[in-house]
Amino acid sequence: MAEQSGDGIASHLQYWTYVVDESNPFMQIHVDTMILTVTIATLLVGFGIWLKGRVVEGAPTGAQNFMETVVGFINDTVNDNFPVHNPHVAPLAFTIFVFILLCNTLDILPAYLIGHTAHLFGAEHFRPVPTNDLNLPAAMGVSVFVMVLYYEFKLKPVHFMKELVMEPFTSLVPMVLKPVVMPINLILKLVEEVAKPLSLSFRLFGNMFAGEVIFLLIASLLLGGGAVAMTAGFFVGLGWSFFHLFIGLLQAFIFMILTVVYLSIAHQPVEH
Repeated sequence: MAEQSGDGIASHLQYWTYVVDESNPFMQIHVDTMILTVTIATLLVGFGIWLKGRVVEGAPTGAQNFMETVVGFINDTVNDNFPVHNPHVAPLAFTIFVFILLCNTLDILPAYLIGHTAHLFGAEHFRPVPTNDLNLPAAMGVSVFVMVLYYEFKLKPVHFMKELVMEPFTSLVPMVLKPVVMPINLILKLVEEVAKPLSLSFRLFGNMFAGEVIFLLIASLLLGGGAVAMTAGFFVGLGWSFFHLFIGLLQAFIFMILTVVYLSIAHQPVEH
């Protein structure tokens, strides 16, 4: 029974993969991640269009009231952490927060439900939560990194290039040693910059992947044990579901707030 549970979990952790080039492991597409990502993005845009047509003045109710609360929270967070006005940052923060939260919340569905449903339509494997696929968090982290570099070069190109080769050691050594120290500064600065998308992506991926594995272990306990094990598994799974909802919310907020902070650093004026 343990071997069967292990095999079931291992099978559930495989992706529905379309291989473009079998000789290159990077030339493949995770179809399940693509389907869920496009579906969530489409629903998010569709909901926005639907809500726009039902916005009323005065005291809002229902979905409008809820969304105004979320928007107000995002705006307050951006205003508290962003030094200048940029009309694109708050919408970006809102999109990141809601999109990641919706992706993470899919983990609350019964562990094997989406996978078994996908099997009925011919999918050999199907991962139900797109943020459990490192490709999605990495793509979002790289996108934020590109935006940070864009604003660094746009707003203070000379200062940024100077930071790449002059910080942190160049100002602390004699003139004759500066050409020797500058490559070291460049390497350290590049490591610092590359750490930003890595930390964003791996933090989100690691937390959601661990949560999915625990859900699968609990589901195996429910399906493979006796009455006592099933009862214990039900209550453990219920408790973990509430906790994982909080983790998904927290990870969406952390990704959003770090994005705002990184863009805030890129917008900070140069001190003379």
